[in-house]
Amino acid sequence: MKIIITVLALFLFSNLFAKENATWIKSAYFRGYDPITKKVYSTKDVEQLAERLKTNNLKYAYIFAGPYQKSGHLPDYAFSKKAKENIAILKKIYPEVKILPWIGGIQNKTVSLERKGWVKNAITDTVRLIKMMPVDGIHLDLEYVLYSGAKFNFDKLSAEEYSKQWVLFHKKLRLALPESFISSVVVSIASGTKPWKHKHTLNEIKEISSFVNQISFMFYETSLMDLKDYNDNLKEQILMIKDLKNFSANQSQYLIGLGIFNEEANLKTYRDLGFKNLPSTLGLMQKIENSTGKKEDIVDGFAIFCEWMTTEQEWRELRSYLK
Repeated sequence: MKIIITVLALFLFSNLFAKENATWIKSAYFRGYDPITKKVYSTKDVEQLAERLKTNNLKYAYIFAGPYQKSGHLPDYAFSKKAKENIAILKKIYPEVKILPWIGGIQNKTVSLERKGWVKNAITDTVRLIKMMPVDGIHLDLEYVLYSGAKFNFDKLSAEEYSKQWVLFHKKLRLALPESFISSVVVSIASGTKPWKHKHTLNEIKEISSFVNQISFMFYETSLMDLKDYNDNLKEQILMIKDLKNFSANQSQYLIGLGIFNEEANLKTYRDLGFKNLPSTLGLMQKIENSTGKKEDIVDGFAIFCEWMTTEQEWRELRSYLK
């Protein structure tokens, strides 16, 4: 009986969260080398990445192609011959994969949404990236950092004004790329979460949902250290997604972002991976989704942060859940 229950649980998990899984991937696969370790990435390395993505049923590859520079332009490596060659290798081995260059940066550091010239350059280069490179769209990651260790000039653009400009940037990008797949990432907007980045409102998420294709909610930097609080806020986040899907103008799919990485000392108070891991979160999500009475899935998939810190053993442990 125990075996039957276990198999049934895996079947339910694999069907609940089977569709739109993604992962963040480092820039080495566009550059051809790791800018930190200086390791050169061979054709074999790229082939192995393609096999990992395929084996683990990861449909979207957010490969880092940024950040936007202080001028608003993207770095040259995003347009390089090596990037084109490696994209071709990925597509040959895993034709179904969607390559979404991961671009963005931190407001009041390299991002300046308040400057018309910066916005113009950023959108121009993003359009050029889509037209020049054999990619399937873009993954936008704009951030407004709040934690006390950050040394940014917050007087340049307040968090409130940033929210307005953030929505406007997405809108301008859609107008410039009317047919392209646009993905964006935000922190969880559940009421009890206390992330180290600016938290957008439900109305702001609703507004961009009418002109982006995908939104990933990060649910691993929440400052929630109690399992009950974590469960309550995860439920609230899922119910918010349910409401967003009922919004008549909605064009987006919604992913839950989960963290699988080594702790960083300055962010430890925001993260507790002891229970915020994929198996436990899947169990909570299954209960939450079942309790809503909604027949179809609410959450469209998971976004895993990040590919380069996930070991083969961890992928094996996750594989049954990411089918």
